[in-house]
Amino acid sequence: MGQRVDDTTIIAADRDTVWTVITDLDTYPEWASGVIETEITVSNEDGSPHRGRFRIDAKVAEIGYLIEYSYDDYDIRWTLIEGDTISQLDGLYELSENGSGTHVRYSLEVDLDIPVPGFLKKQAARHILEQGLSSLKQRSEEFG
Repeated sequence: MGQRVDDTTIIAADRDTVWTVITDLDTYPEWASGVIETEITVSNEDGSPHRGRFRIDAKVAEIGYLIEYSYDDYDIRWTLIEGDTISQLDGLYELSENGSGTHVRYSLEVDLDIPVPGFLKKQAARHILEQGLSSLKQRSEEFG
């Protein structure tokens, strides 16, 4: 069973800007910590990614994975299709308007194919979440 973590932040940019930053997979290596390479393998009619392939530097090894996206208004959900040493990588960004920008709730559930104690999985998931929110905030506010 995966380790589930979630957190929230306020980003000083409108929802459209934050949504665009999240769905612009091609730019992830420029701003998302640890992301080496991305590729949109299938796009939706509106150009948003339906499936995306990632290669990341996980400090101990490079890991590749393919995820599938679904959208509900400004909510962006993804699920793992296949991955190296990852058996679960499911997440959700919920974007809502806030008087000073966009309220973002980020939820993530991660599990590995290799035997690792639960507390280390939880620490890894928490690190991914914190880095992701921090990087998203910085990138969105640069363009917002």
